[in-house]
Amino acid sequence: MIEIREERASCTSAVVILCADGGAATGVDRGVELALRLGHTQFVVDLGDRHAADAELLTVLHRSARRVRDAGGRFAVVCADAPLRRLFDLTLLSQGFSVHATPEDTLAG
Repeated sequence: MIEIREERASCTSAVVILCADGGAATGVDRGVELALRLGHTQFVVDLGDRHAADAELLTVLHRSARRVRDAGGRFAVVCADAPLRRLFDLTLLSQGFSVHATPEDTLAG
């Protein structure tokens, strides 16, 4: 299941948060596409307590981050699992988007 919510990070900007804890990668892809069409440019994908990521999810995160950057926006991933955060480093995906342990870290950065 993908949950999409909007939060105010400051008085002028909104952050679209896609909660993908156990959700399908296609939901993240569709959520980003819809939010971009609605004019949003600040995205956080929260992977929750997920402990693994398949190639499809990694591809969708990479492609979504590129689309958001091309639109002049910011894309970040929240991942509580340290080994999964290391996977983002090893695959160099963390060079294309920031990866944080908590939503608070992401919104503060």
